[in-house]
Amino acid sequence: MTPERFAQVAEAGHLLVRHSSQGGRAAIAGNDPILATPYPIGEAAAAALVEVGDAAAQLSTGAGGAPGVVTSSAIEGALATISFALTTVDGVTFPRTNWANPYVSHYRCADSRWIFLHGGFPNLQQGLATLLGLAFDASYDQVGAACGQWDAFELENAIAKQNLCGAVFRTAEQWGEEPQGQAVNGLETVVVSESASRLDWEPTNPARPLAGLRVLDLTRVLAGPACGRTLAAFGADVLQVTGPDVPNVPAFVVDTGHGKRRAFANLTNPDQAQELRRLAMGAHVIVQGYRPGVVVRFGLDSASLRADGFCGVYASVSCFGPEGPFVGRAGWEQIAQTVSGLAVGQGTEDVPELLPAAATDYTTGIRLAGAILRSLQARRANDLHGSLCQTAAWLQRLGPRYNAEDAAGIGAPHREEVQSGFGLIGRLGPGVQVEALDVSWHSASPSLGSSSLTWLS
Repeated sequence: MTPERFAQVAEAGHLLVRHSSQGGRAAIAGNDPILATPYPIGEAAAAALVEVGDAAAQLSTGAGGAPGVVTSSAIEGALATISFALTTVDGVTFPRTNWANPYVSHYRCADSRWIFLHGGFPNLQQGLATLLGLAFDASYDQVGAACGQWDAFELENAIAKQNLCGAVFRTAEQWGEEPQGQAVNGLETVVVSESASRLDWEPTNPARPLAGLRVLDLTRVLAGPACGRTLAAFGADVLQVTGPDVPNVPAFVVDTGHGKRRAFANLTNPDQAQELRRLAMGAHVIVQGYRPGVVVRFGLDSASLRADGFCGVYASVSCFGPEGPFVGRAGWEQIAQTVSGLAVGQGTEDVPELLPAAATDYTTGIRLAGAILRSLQARRANDLHGSLCQTAAWLQRLGPRYNAEDAAGIGAPHREEVQSGFGLIGRLGPGVQVEALDVSWHSASPSLGSSSLTWLS
């Protein structure tokens, strides 16, 4: 990527680092298209990775280190957006997520508009089936026929009222005319609420600048877990906590757990909820991906924790962003692509297509990690919010600029093999290198619930 192109990507994403081909601190090799999409998703993810590396390098100097150039590449960025599909267990890759689920697909409605349904977890699938008057195991034809009886926006609203997941395909212009699109499109890719409170943490290990940093990871699926995984690559003690009966996607669990510990906590159990809150009070960073009402109900929202003395970085991740009428709605990667116009840009308004990558999910997680590192660098206990739609708006600002038919492809990416409780995992690396820093995961992805609810000493 040329210095001029990097500057354009950085400016569109409001990144702090700047590229210099004459020995500057950031260097990104290559350019898109790597994957078959007109959007520069490899370049954008690589820029986000370099932002993380640059912030980690600055933290290292606070511990007496002298790190050099931060490097990544467009192909490493592209790989980062599909890493779950490239992860292997005992030599076998995971099948495409929900590939045979008729409740995770797009259908044409009575008004000829397309809608995407996402019943990726059993409760969501059952809810959609009930709403459409179908069986849980209905066929594609049956689900399509049922959607064909609805006006698209009426179905979208009915899905939202039932706390289910689905959205109508829009163009970028249509999204920009709606209140939610207007609310999110004008935001930074990560919203930072500056705090006057000073963070009580200092880096002490120049090679692993996040060593000793306690990160409570209250997320699942991809964006939030990718954020915690990124922090773990620089030495943080990342403890991911989920409920024992909460559904997950196996490929995502394996892919996003590197370098972490994992514990269970049932928030409906008062004793376990209390223990989790005690753990949160001892964290330096909290990353959470619950809907707003859930964290408030259990006293795990920023305001409640800060009222009791929490003085760390509090980062939230969602589909639709921190404000606007869709704030409480559920969403996945496909939903962000659907509403933002990315899917229409990938295909056409008459035949929309999804990008061949989880470009908003992974990139959101990386961007959020970068904002956390910048807050640590400033020693500020900031509140942060990233979302899939904020990242989608960034990709739209960069614009569909390439011919997807010119995609170079990923070739045969290098995987390192590590033993884990799942078997022999073949995984990609962190995607960014920083001279004089150890950027790596020191442990393999563990099973859910395999650790205790405690911080490392």
